[in-house]
Amino acid sequence: MIIFSSCRHEKVYQAALFDVKVNLNEVPNGKKPIFSERHLKSREQKWVGGIFGSKQFPEWNEVLYDSTVIRIDPQVASVSDTELSAYPSRERSQYNFDDLTYINPAKTSFIARISGPYNIGNRFYLFTAQKSGLKVYSIDRPTVIEGDREWEHRDMLKIGPDLLMVDNDYVFNQRTGKAYEITRPGKDRIRGEFAALSPDQQTIAFTTNEQLYQCHYPSGKVYIELIDDQKLSKMVNNKTKEWPYNYFSWITVDGKMFLHPII
Repeated sequence: MIIFSSCRHEKVYQAALFDVKVNLNEVPNGKKPIFSERHLKSREQKWVGGIFGSKQFPEWNEVLYDSTVIRIDPQVASVSDTELSAYPSRERSQYNFDDLTYINPAKTSFIARISGPYNIGNRFYLFTAQKSGLKVYSIDRPTVIEGDREWEHRDMLKIGPDLLMVDNDYVFNQRTGKAYEITRPGKDRIRGEFAALSPDQQTIAFTTNEQLYQCHYPSGKVYIELIDDQKLSKMVNNKTKEWPYNYFSWITVDGKMFLHPII
């Protein structure tokens, strides 16, 4: 449904950095919160697209909590090192929700993707209705990226029937409403592609330049299989839907499943 823009109630929320300890299954006052979405179109044309653009009627998607439009202050609260923050305070508040994904059965919490400036790209925010009111979190762990910026901003990926992975940093179980932090190899998020999910859905494997990096996310335990460049090149060039099971098989180590090379 398209609604032409008009006066409305709004509230600007400053997002805090997300913590997996947050209870995402609260039901305020014993009632389900009322989230609603609407698509709006401006009555006034604006120039869009730079020198090669054209005049258009801007369109955007809003999300309301009860009857109040949600806006986001890009400056994230509680950043320990301001140099790690990609959210300048001078940037205007965000309100155009590109998409919305609920992360628990009661639909009291959801993740939204909001496009930032061209030099920042997609941002992911988590919205959860708490007894103290609506809380907003940035799903963007501080990172120190060396060299190119290819891995600085990732995406949200569905890796199992009930599992969502954001930025190679967090796992969200949509069936239980629980969140888990993926163990990093250092200060940077994992620079690798998702390769496989274990049969028990508790271990995530990534292919990186020189290794198969695996994390048992409920415990945070990591298991690494070194891969020489020649073997990795062969694996990458022969990816099929069975990948990486042409080269690895699942074994159990101390009750945790990891991929091990086929001998």
